[in-house]
Amino acid sequence: MTQMYNKVTDEVVAKLAAICGDQYVTTSEPLRHSYMAKGIMGLEAVLPECIVRPANAEEVSKILVLANEYLIPVTPAAGGLSGGFALPAIEPGGIYMDMTRMNKLTVDTENRVMVVEPGVKSGDAWRIFKTKYPEWAPPIPDGAPPAATVLGDAIERGFSLVTGVYGPQADMIMGLEVVLPTGETFRTGSWALDDAKAFYRWGVGPNPDGLFLGSQGSMGIITKCAIKIVPHPHYKTVVAYGGETWDDIVRPAWEISKHELGIAERTVMVQGGNYELVMTRWPKENVPIDYEFYKKIGIDKKWMNYECWAWSKEELDETLKGIDKIYKDYEVREKRTLPQQSLHPKQIASRLKKPNKIAIPYSLWQAGFLFITWYTPWLESSAMMEEYCAAMENYGFPPTMWVASIDHARQAIVMPILCFDSTEPGIFDKIREFNLETTRSFLKKGWVNYRPDPFVHAPETFSKTKEYYKMLVKFRKVLDPNLILHPGRLAIPWESVTDLPNPLNE
Repeated sequence: MTQMYNKVTDEVVAKLAAICGDQYVTTSEPLRHSYMAKGIMGLEAVLPECIVRPANAEEVSKILVLANEYLIPVTPAAGGLSGGFALPAIEPGGIYMDMTRMNKLTVDTENRVMVVEPGVKSGDAWRIFKTKYPEWAPPIPDGAPPAATVLGDAIERGFSLVTGVYGPQADMIMGLEVVLPTGETFRTGSWALDDAKAFYRWGVGPNPDGLFLGSQGSMGIITKCAIKIVPHPHYKTVVAYGGETWDDIVRPAWEISKHELGIAERTVMVQGGNYELVMTRWPKENVPIDYEFYKKIGIDKKWMNYECWAWSKEELDETLKGIDKIYKDYEVREKRTLPQQSLHPKQIASRLKKPNKIAIPYSLWQAGFLFITWYTPWLESSAMMEEYCAAMENYGFPPTMWVASIDHARQAIVMPILCFDSTEPGIFDKIREFNLETTRSFLKKGWVNYRPDPFVHAPETFSKTKEYYKMLVKFRKVLDPNLILHPGRLAIPWESVTDLPNPLNE
């Protein structure tokens, strides 16, 4: 049986207004529709019944207590997922908790940490640091629009502008302030101690923050997050090398990544793709689709970018020479040709500009744009991309692919980008079939999906990790006995999402 919820009534709306103020609660249909998006990270969004905009953790707590009383689901979100706006709500819509009013940011340069609320946008954080703290950088999501939120990227274990060195965004977290579904509030790490700073992640006992990272708001609502800030040297550039195959770009990057405490520490961003990815950045009425065009302007079929930061020109030059030597040695050893691409100064300036807007979709494909993301061991990413591209072409999608190094190429984040005509009959069924086929193949190889589809990735993954899933359900039911917080895309538990047969029982 699907979890049963009640509708948002006029009485509930009045009580929400009493908590937050009339101007911060609405049931306006046009405004509710403005929160929806089908694409970027998911295709399952449904219309919420009511929008509420709390100002602080106390109001968040009161809203959740009210939701428990009336048995109404709540979906918390701020900017949407870091790859672009995408409403995470699925049936039933319930209360959408818009966290954007909570937009305070404080900086502690002595302890190298910033504290952000859910509504702090990447563009605002970068502007504040550039003007007030130029020697420091906030690890904002790279490639996401300026409206993407810092906290959202961090708690989703996302990808930042320094992920190549520092690892997934969750590794940057030093403490959380969490409002549980029951309305209780607590902090993690050293923050749990009254008046203590967020200087030690592991705190005063077992650290529960992993329950909330990647839970997409289904375990609790995070109202503050303490995140590391990083040094910001200002000698920078971007270099790129091409190749014919995925191995041509993956293996040299792995060689470079092993130079920890050396040049690898200065390659803060290592990310690449194929020439089809370049097409998504052209106005849709003027997209060249023949590779010969891209060849003439110096874009290889496959390529890897290295964004380098250094404290001096000499250090930057040493880094670039080190990268080039590794490539030349690789060419000789493997008898391959991996040319350095000649980047125009405007290309370099565009790539160094933050926030970088590469995730804003427009293309030949009628703006149908879906990111699907997986983690693999770095050296296995070539095989995944090869298989993914073949499957995309088999299903009639252009083989648009992006890959990036995580923590010195200990992992790869692999992201095919489905570009499609959203008006094509049956297109969403075709996407689901594509997802199902590739997911079943990849899970057998031990690769891990990130930001799952609730009807494909989540059940397929959890059917392979049943004991883990049972543990998550137990924690969920302890923290949220009425299942008030929307389960997002994780389907924890399955019956809170759908009355379809539970694939985990098969």
